[in-house]
Amino acid sequence: MSPPHPFFTHLVAILSCYELGPSSTPVPKYNGPHDWQTEAIERSLASIAKRMYSAEDELAS
Repeated sequence: MSPPHPFFTHLVAILSCYELGPSSTPVPKYNGPHDWQTEAIERSLASIAKRMYSAEDELAS
């Protein structure tokens, strides 16, 4: 089995942080190989997380 792509390892870390909630560990930064796809994925995940946290805050109030 070949080693996982470093971005996949990063995605696992990001999703674990998002699963724990907004007051958990800060989301790690990715310093590996970048291209338009990795940047688009990171941008989309950040947007989704922001919307998720806003919705959770609205439901809690």
